[in-house]
Amino acid sequence: MTRLPSERSRIAWWGLTAVLASFLVFATYRFVGTVVLAIFVYYGTRPVYHRVRPHVGSDEHAASATVFLLAVPVLAFVAYLAAMGLSELSTFAEQYQQILQPYVNVEALQSSPVETVRSAFRDSDGGGRAGSAATAVLGVLGAATTAVMHTFFALLIAFYLLREERDISGWFRSEVAERGSAGYAYVSAVDTDLETVYFSTTLLVFVVAVVALFVYHGYNFLAPQAVAVPIPTAVAIATGMASLIPLVVGKVVYLPLVGYLSVSALQADGSLLVYPLALLVVAFLLLDFVPLTFVLPKLAARSTHTGLVLFGYIGGPMLFGWYGLFLGPFIVVLSVQVVRLVFSELIHGQPVTPYVTAAESIGSDPPPNDD
Repeated sequence: MTRLPSERSRIAWWGLTAVLASFLVFATYRFVGTVVLAIFVYYGTRPVYHRVRPHVGSDEHAASATVFLLAVPVLAFVAYLAAMGLSELSTFAEQYQQILQPYVNVEALQSSPVETVRSAFRDSDGGGRAGSAATAVLGVLGAATTAVMHTFFALLIAFYLLREERDISGWFRSEVAERGSAGYAYVSAVDTDLETVYFSTTLLVFVVAVVALFVYHGYNFLAPQAVAVPIPTAVAIATGMASLIPLVVGKVVYLPLVGYLSVSALQADGSLLVYPLALLVVAFLLLDFVPLTFVLPKLAARSTHTGLVLFGYIGGPMLFGWYGLFLGPFIVVLSVQVVRLVFSELIHGQPVTPYVTAAESIGSDPPPNDD
């Protein structure tokens, strides 16, 4: 049997590797939303996994408990909040369609899946009713099935990333970049920053949004209709997202809201002004003072630049769609660490080292060189 020369054999193996890598890149491109959602779930649950693992004694059981007892309920709750917020925005847009039309795509806000099905039943008549309604229902079910499958796939990827974390880390150190190298320093710094962005800042947004949800709905339960908070769930989500703005937290949302409610109270009955003022006090304490005093200092200690993170969270969805909410901060973190570790050396033709040489205050430092 004739054997290939060693050099030709290596070329063949490199060709096979390149083909398989191309398939992997193509699959990642086609499922980029699912992949970045999996990365988000992994980093968002990893601190909890590290706390659970010593008490469980098994990487697999700890990963299962972390993903399916923490990630699944949290994602379901976030999906519920998003659906409620979109429903409120749809109703709000319908009420103020003429005012909003020049500035907002009102039709997009009103085209929720549930409203699509309702419209099919409401607008169709005679023999076409069953066909149009069935088409609408099948379309909604298809979209829901696709979303569930992508979410399940993302959770499965996150599960294996958690379970195989130590093996993946060991393989990377032994085969790709050993400890003390520039590659290891870069990946370690990115890893730390991603955990900060996906866990710490997301936790802040989630906590503030949930507290705001109780504050606004509780206020509406007690206040008269004339001074009620419009679209309270959507406003609560906006308050949570505003917590990403450095030193602002919920001010950018609840101060204009209180101003609007105060004007409404003065127009209806001056005695109703007490309700917006009470909301101002509660919002200041729970949505401003507590996050600034007890939460943000701990996040600031992790040294991630919150302004850049904010650009990632806002610019990502504008550029890439829904998954840009996770991909935007990911790209920001990768870019920041390139600037800190290698950019200056590259443009000056100097050797790349594992040491930070620029922008020292806006990202996590790599681990010290132990070698």
